[in-house]
Amino acid sequence: MEIDVVIIGAGVVGLACAAESAKRGYSTLIVERHESFGQDTSSRNSEVIHSGIYYPPGSLKARLCVEANHNIYNECDRAGVWTRKCGKLIVAIVAEEQDQLEILYRRGIENGVEGLQLLTQSMANKIEPEIKCFSAIYLPSTGIIDSHQLMKSYIVEAKENGAEIGFGIEFVGGERKKGQYKLHMKDTNGEVVEIESKYVINSGGLFADKVAERFGIDIDKAEYRLHHNRGHYYSVSGLKNNIISHLIYPLPHAHLVSIGIHMTIDRSGRMKLGPDMEYLYDSIPESEWYKFDDSRREKFFNSVHRYFPSLKLDDLSPDQVGVRPKRKGSEDNIKDFIINEESEKGLPGLVNLIGIESPGLTCSREIAREVFKILNN
Repeated sequence: MEIDVVIIGAGVVGLACAAESAKRGYSTLIVERHESFGQDTSSRNSEVIHSGIYYPPGSLKARLCVEANHNIYNECDRAGVWTRKCGKLIVAIVAEEQDQLEILYRRGIENGVEGLQLLTQSMANKIEPEIKCFSAIYLPSTGIIDSHQLMKSYIVEAKENGAEIGFGIEFVGGERKKGQYKLHMKDTNGEVVEIESKYVINSGGLFADKVAERFGIDIDKAEYRLHHNRGHYYSVSGLKNNIISHLIYPLPHAHLVSIGIHMTIDRSGRMKLGPDMEYLYDSIPESEWYKFDDSRREKFFNSVHRYFPSLKLDDLSPDQVGVRPKRKGSEDNIKDFIINEESEKGLPGLVNLIGIESPGLTCSREIAREVFKILNN
């Protein structure tokens, strides 16, 4: 079986790559180890359309996120994907946080984020009277999205242009021979299937580093090794769900290990808090990753109560757990997305997508476009 482009992983980025590939006329196959799409990070997140304020100027995250924020609302409208441009406040809770807030504001200006404003306490309280803060950054272009609808729209577009999707198929190895890739896949019955392709896109998400390793890449030398970071979410009592109309974020942690336990709103108007962060040890099996640990309730309450004082401990109910593929440990500096075509490693036509965490949902289409810019050069 010969295919132009094989994409490994049917999360939101892999599906965007499939849509972009098929639209460009390539015969396209996407393979996914799970029995459906978006079963990991893509369906267990805050569903936020980010602005691009957080990321170092000149980084892929900054450039692609600003481009995506500019494009995504119109593109989703055309595809029938629900979004709401609700806006967001990043709050300095006390005066001592003002300098850090202003640094973040200047970074947003440098990145080209549209419409951001620096607000005093009184200005912020006109927007959100129930929020306690010393000052805030207002980001009118931030919003929320139905991530499941977005992924389905990519599938529809890909299939309309001839792409095929195989679920329950795990990539187990690959090598380059005679100008083609020979890929070894295993289905749920344990049967091995071989596929030949000209191009391969590794969009393996949480296991993208392991996929790269199966092509013979030294993932430590390449700085591809991923660190799995777990985050819990709590939902808030229905009585509080109409109190805020914007997303509310504290200042981010150092090195962007996390952007802090924040308040988001989903499509139904339900308020959610999260995520927290916890690096997973290798000894913790994947079957244990998504079990909810309700002992975190008080920690969540204390974190959010600082800027949302009407919150009560009894308002919180367990919601979901997500896991993020980070390229860094807890003390490392900020690491960017990796979008790398591997000719220098003797693997031309292989593109590795490594460390595609937030803002990967926002940037999914822009990441796909970036992949094909690289492949078409």
